Amino acid sequence: MNAKSVIFVLFIILIGSILALTSACGKELTPPATSQVLRINLAGEPATIDPNRVSWSREHTAAVQVFEGLLCFDHDLSLKALVAKDIPSLANGGISTDLMTYTFKLRPDVTWSDGRKLKAQDFEYSIKRMLSPDIASAYASFYFDIVGAEAYNGAANEDDATKTQLKNAVGIKALDDLTLQITLNQPRPTFLQLMSLWPTYPVREDIISQYGNKWTEPPHYIGNGPYTLTEWVHDDHMTFKPNPNYWGTKPKLTEIYMTMITDINTELEAYENNKLEISRVPLGMEKAVMADPVLSKEILCYPQLATCALEFNTKKPPFDNVKVRQALASAIDRVSLVDKVRGGIGKPALSWIPPEIPGYDPSLGKEYEFNTTRAKELLAAAGYADIGNFPVLTFQYPDTAGNSLIAEFLQAQMKDNLGINLTLEPMEPKSFTQLVEQRKHTWYLGWWFADYPDPDDWLPELFGTDASQNNTGYSNPEFDALIKQAKSELDNTQRLQLWDEAHKMVMADVPIVPMFYEERLFLVKPTVKGLKTTAMDAEIPGEMLLFREVYITK
Repeated sequence: MNAKSVIFVLFIILIGSILALTSACGKELTPPATSQVLRINLAGEPATIDPNRVSWSREHTAAVQVFEGLLCFDHDLSLKALVAKDIPSLANGGISTDLMTYTFKLRPDVTWSDGRKLKAQDFEYSIKRMLSPDIASAYASFYFDIVGAEAYNGAANEDDATKTQLKNAVGIKALDDLTLQITLNQPRPTFLQLMSLWPTYPVREDIISQYGNKWTEPPHYIGNGPYTLTEWVHDDHMTFKPNPNYWGTKPKLTEIYMTMITDINTELEAYENNKLEISRVPLGMEKAVMADPVLSKEILCYPQLATCALEFNTKKPPFDNVKVRQALASAIDRVSLVDKVRGGIGKPALSWIPPEIPGYDPSLGKEYEFNTTRAKELLAAAGYADIGNFPVLTFQYPDTAGNSLIAEFLQAQMKDNLGINLTLEPMEPKSFTQLVEQRKHTWYLGWWFADYPDPDDWLPELFGTDASQNNTGYSNPEFDALIKQAKSELDNTQRLQLWDEAHKMVMADVPIVPMFYEERLFLVKPTVKGLKTTAMDAEIPGEMLLFREVYITK
């Protein structure tokens, strides 16, 4: 669940990291196993756990334990009412006949973890705060269909009086303590899915006003979800315990302990030493784990709504030449990448939108199947019949073990298949992220994870001209017009046809090279019961459903 651009580039770090977690005083890595304590690994320190600012996986994993929104996704990714009494519809009067006004009725029994009643005003405050130019939420543009949202979010250079006026003009209003009304500029078929996402979760104005940036530190981190954050030892661990004032079914767990081990091999070692209940499998060790007589019985493998792709900076030569991009797309053996580098985990990808998302087209991108002859022909058409004239290529990536394996594979592919010498440039992860955010990169390997299961989460925010998550610099006026039409099309069949056209347009222009569709490979102790995964889990399997039914057996 970054700037979403941060999701797009930073999840790479989760494959592995250059630093192993160490302890100067020699204490236990995690607490000893106890009755109902689930010990998992965040793989690093969250940059923020402020729901209005959260933008990627480990941040999301922590925040969603403490906060809940009006709606949520169920295990099958269907929408479900949560803090709202029911899902607004035309039939129940929650959606107006012009499809532009949504009225949410709140459950009367929801409280904050300190016992105070949760009110519709808390949602109004939170969503307007998320849209504030001073917050600079990467998700703000998702909500620009709300009346006045884009104008308010774009007022960074205005004076305080003007900002206040624009905030008051945003189409979000608490009609009373239990009724929230939101008005759109135009119909948005996926608006209810957007209202299930964490940027719209309620936060407390009084707490934030009193504690400022320290409000996310316990005990000030007041939420309305099933858990409370009781301890945060930065760069080491977080401890979550059941919220005594939670309105819903109480968790069976008595504690969730989240470590911040940055090295995936150390994470696996902790798992094998019974200090974690769940662990990732290091890149390159997949087949060994599958062959292990003990670990093979503890494997959990499932698809994730995520695509990994090479991202070009289309503003920089030679990537400003579409023929060059097409040539590189045709010169990579994705089957070998999945089998030899990733141990068979994942599915080779030729197009952007993954399976299980409406709009997936298995035939799209076939022209970019591995074909060195075609790749060389495309390079010649781009003006590089003599490969000696091709400019030096640099590939930048966060310096982790997993990224190095993929980068070295790509380096070999360029040399063996096209005769291109690729210079690898490993970088400190934060420096790499800044490079991409400033659009100073050349090309890199990134992931996109579904915020919600619909194609309009996969195209406009990444490839629209000036879209906040557009790291490629891609711009196509025809594409912009198409996605504008698709976003508001109410006939679902026609809507998906429009998204299909937009998807084909992106694939023809090749600002990205899809590499593989993600699968998650974890090890889970047999003592963990009730764990239910979804294809939109971010950091840890089962987190989307907040480990609601998880319990530990002896």
